[in-house]
Amino acid sequence: MELEGMKNGNSAEKVYDTKSLSDYLKVGKSAIEKLRQDGELAYSKIGRTIIYTQADVDALIKNNHVSYVR
Repeated sequence: MELEGMKNGNSAEKVYDTKSLSDYLKVGKSAIEKLRQDGELAYSKIGRTIIYTQADVDALIKNNHVSYVR
């Protein structure tokens, strides 16, 4: 479930469920669930559905970026 959501009423932002995010990041669903439970991955919950915005995913990647220093 990869959806196009509205951000600030003007521009669309990608929205992922756990399965589509695991496919996008090429990691298992359990890895996504652990990141969420550990507070490393922000999410929204609408009813029983958990969704992640592209901004949530970008923040996760930025916060876990490792620079190689020689």
